[in-house]
Amino acid sequence: MDDQEPSGLDHLRANRLRIGFSFFLSFLETGISLCYPWATGYAVNGLKQDNYLSLGLLIVTWLAHIAISSGKQAFDTRMYSKLNATISYEVVDYEKDSGTGVSMISARVEMIEELVDFFEQYFPMHIATIVGILGSLVFLFFYDVVSGMLVLLLLLPIAGWNVYMGLRAFRTNKRLNTEWEKQVRVVAGRRKNKWKVHFLRMAKWRIRLSDMNLAGWLPAQFLLLGAAVFVLIRFSTNDAFLAGDILAVVAYIYVIERAVDELPDIAQQIGRLIDIARRLGQV
Repeated sequence: MDDQEPSGLDHLRANRLRIGFSFFLSFLETGISLCYPWATGYAVNGLKQDNYLSLGLLIVTWLAHIAISSGKQAFDTRMYSKLNATISYEVVDYEKDSGTGVSMISARVEMIEELVDFFEQYFPMHIATIVGILGSLVFLFFYDVVSGMLVLLLLLPIAGWNVYMGLRAFRTNKRLNTEWEKQVRVVAGRRKNKWKVHFLRMAKWRIRLSDMNLAGWLPAQFLLLGAAVFVLIRFSTNDAFLAGDILAVVAYIYVIERAVDELPDIAQQIGRLIDIARRLGQV
């Protein structure tokens, strides 16, 4: 076996082109899905004028989304499963030879799985969140500059607040990960008081992270509620907007609302993964 310490990050760097291609597919998949409200609105406006060809845009969008999504899932599953197996084997092999405790090895193998899962599952979701917000804003500006500007001005403080909460959560995640690395060793011991203290600490950090998540989510909901009411009134009372336009704009507001729901989770998870990456960099 190679005497050099294996690093999970080295394997991620070695596969950066394939991972980058997976990220590109995520951007493409999200971009196509953002066309659904626009294509549906276009179809509605066309059908009200007996133009059945207007359905063509929606059909093409749907078929393209099916093709990209199915291809991406098949590619990602094979690449990340092999990557996870390779990194985990090398870390366990090296650490066992180095005499590292089972508790540390077990925790780091779980951290490797979490890191790989992040790239396979959660990072594409985060891409969809960011692209969903930006893409929906573009479409809102396309339909109505006033509505687009209002939502943009509300999103700036929402983003800033979530960045701040994410920085606070980073410190808490460090404490949680440190406690996590001790878990197998603590449980293997016979002192029940240590078991209790360990699990209470884990619960304490998780409760604190949940409270931070709520603090990041709640203010955004009130701001977006006001924006949704304004946009709906503006479009419904203006005869210049067609039925399909109203449908599309409301759909984009909902896309933004669902995406903003994910911002607190993104801020926390990125902080947690940064700490995990630093720990694995020591492996």
